[in-house]
Amino acid sequence: MNFEHFERGYLLPKGCKDLVDVIKLQPEPSAKIFLKAVSNPSKQAPSSNGELLVPEHITVGELASLVKQRPFKVIADLMQLGFFATVNQSVGFEAVSKIARKYGYAAKRA
Repeated sequence: MNFEHFERGYLLPKGCKDLVDVIKLQPEPSAKIFLKAVSNPSKQAPSSNGELLVPEHITVGELASLVKQRPFKVIADLMQLGFFATVNQSVGFEAVSKIARKYGYAAKRA
């Protein structure tokens, strides 16, 4: 039986003895692509969608419906801020204002 897939260079291109040679064959990234990525940052300030009148404490589910997002996204954003809450737990105004700002809303106390 001939098991050619057991041979060392079965999946490598001709002239390559290991994966380091394959990496060396790939072209260098051009400076134009790098400059385009630097001059056009992907993170831009969100546009203002409006104002939210929120009470001092609001549940995560209610906040998610106000900012028109799924609750798991709002929970993930809260975790990034250091607040750990479930869908039915209430969150303070400070966290609400940060989440609202992320999605382009201005939060005001009701």
